[in-house]
Amino acid sequence: MARLGLVALPYDRDSVIAALEATHPRPAAITRQLDSLFQAFRAPFAVYASAAYRVQTLEQSLGRLRLRLDSLPRASATYDSLYRDFTRLTDSVATARDRRRDGLEELAIARASMGFRIDSLRQLMSGWEDSTYRGYDSITKALSSGLGNAPIADSTGADGRVTIRLPVGRWWIYARSWDAWDPNSEWYWNVPATGDRLVLDRSNGRRLPRY
Repeated sequence: MARLGLVALPYDRDSVIAALEATHPRPAAITRQLDSLFQAFRAPFAVYASAAYRVQTLEQSLGRLRLRLDSLPRASATYDSLYRDFTRLTDSVATARDRRRDGLEELAIARASMGFRIDSLRQLMSGWEDSTYRGYDSITKALSSGLGNAPIADSTGADGRVTIRLPVGRWWIYARSWDAWDPNSEWYWNVPATGDRLVLDRSNGRRLPRY
């Protein structure tokens, strides 16, 4: 399981962001264009990602089957049955690799036709973010100082768990994670820490475009 970096914040990050954007609204025209391009790019990427995952799964199954075959005498009835399965699975792997290759070619075409425009619009969005969020660090530093609690950063272990001992007060757990099925999206969490246990998943996260 991939490790997830997270930060316990003594303030509501979303409220700070909303206050900053209230005086400098997000550029709607750029946002609409990026959303449209992201949607167009998502389809070929999903086809390729699905094909690549299919190849990986089949190759793993083929490897396990090969190990079983190597452990059996060739004259046994079990070996003969498994070898037929091995042959069918080998054909499936070859077909899946062809689909992955085709998917990669279509993805390259999509990237060539949309990549430059996406990068250009992202540069414009980056300029807006630099201007809009310029005061973010000083605001959050003042909030932490006023509340008497500093942010606490940590990351999950290989089992997807982490234990953080929070001082008395109100806390929010903030984290981001790439969306493996869409390179232009990410999962975002800013969840109040209530109770002794908190699970970050799709039910309390938001899937956001990566502008």
